[in-house]
Amino acid sequence: MHFHTDNHRLSCFCKNLSCDSIVITFNVLPQQHKITTVEGNMLTKPTSRRGFLRGGAALAGGVAIAGMPALAQQVARIRAGGYVESQEQLRQTLAVWEAYSEAHEDVEIVAELTNFSAFTDKLATEAAGGNAPDFFSVNVDLMAEYAKRGVIRPLDEFVPDPLNLDDYLDGAVRAVSRDGQLFAIPNDAIAPACMMNTAMIEKAGVEIPPDMWTWEQLGDMAVAVHEALGPRVWGIEDNGGNYIPCDIFLRSMGKSMFTPEHTFGFEEDDLAAWYAYWAGLRERGGVPPGDIQALSTGDPSQTGIVTGRTAMYLTLTDSFAGLQSLMTDPIQLHLMPNGFEGDELKQHHYAYAGNSTALWSQSEHHERVIDIIRFMHFDPQGIEIYYRGSGMVPASKAGRDALAAEGDENEKAIVAYLDVLEKNPAPPRLPGVPGMSGMLSRANEGVAFGKMTPNEAARQFMQEAGAKL
Repeated sequence: MHFHTDNHRLSCFCKNLSCDSIVITFNVLPQQHKITTVEGNMLTKPTSRRGFLRGGAALAGGVAIAGMPALAQQVARIRAGGYVESQEQLRQTLAVWEAYSEAHEDVEIVAELTNFSAFTDKLATEAAGGNAPDFFSVNVDLMAEYAKRGVIRPLDEFVPDPLNLDDYLDGAVRAVSRDGQLFAIPNDAIAPACMMNTAMIEKAGVEIPPDMWTWEQLGDMAVAVHEALGPRVWGIEDNGGNYIPCDIFLRSMGKSMFTPEHTFGFEEDDLAAWYAYWAGLRERGGVPPGDIQALSTGDPSQTGIVTGRTAMYLTLTDSFAGLQSLMTDPIQLHLMPNGFEGDELKQHHYAYAGNSTALWSQSEHHERVIDIIRFMHFDPQGIEIYYRGSGMVPASKAGRDALAAEGDENEKAIVAYLDVLEKNPAPPRLPGVPGMSGMLSRANEGVAFGKMTPNEAARQFMQEAGAKL
């Protein structure tokens, strides 16, 4: 195995860990190639999950992973870009590419991995300049944007041979499809969920609700926790700036954030009702006031459910294990509300891929990249390396079954939750526009600090998102 990089270093920033930065150094020696860590042995200390690297630049530079080529052999230099969201995912992604390159002496994989925010900025610049990586990560929204622009190549010709997606979660596959074409291969499976600190809720004397419950019940439960445990404890984190629960809320009204035609699936009054819901909970004490909520900066260690400020948090399943690792109290995966009082309760949760792999349309290495993807997702050796200990839950049924049998308790809980949703799946998560969370958050903060009404907040969001649509 041969590693090299221009500056011989990758740096990773992760606030929730014991040190502010992790530097991974690749030492290139004549007969020996080592990976060492400086300022902490974080490659062997898994503690984080989704979103834990969003506080700053995760990786700088690129790492070349190559087999030892014969002197006259032509080597394909393949750039692999993307975002990783935990140290575990970083470690296993590099490991699976290393294993592939060891078996293919004619391949050099240049790893260009960073956090989500830095990656999207970098990709936008490179794609505009016609210099994108040969393959790279996308989420649902990036997939839609770059498919529309012709930056990524449809993959239908490679399905089902060599990429057989027959046992993949339907929602994951549909979420990376556009206009009847497949544009990415799901790397994981995630779903919306309500994280509940059951110890806090029981201490407040509040009952855990049934699976099918209402948004009114959530509000009453949050207020009851505050009244029992306050004044510095609230029932739930303010999620008014969170895209996923907003989508579930709108689906409970028979609407959605976006339509299959990539237009708004709601009216301004519908979104105003969302902002009014959280404003009402602030007034009743169910969620923290704006200045307290501002303490949740995106660093998971400062999230209300971790610090003990709140008993509930609406998020995605791939945050579950990471949040639990930061807490002593147990947390439970629970459905978000599925309707309103007086209406029919219907399952609105969907499973989809938070991280998928797309192929640059101008790459000269299409066939080789497809073989790398095949190794990562379908080769038994590649699957074992890529997923075991990575924190990711596979989108394939075979992969989830293996994790349910051999994974840790957190992984088993996530798989069980996803299996419940798969028995009664909701329509898939539909593409929106990049930056939605920032747009929703700015508008929600405007209401929280008394600078906007819910209607004004809804109007601001629709203007910002509409411009990108």
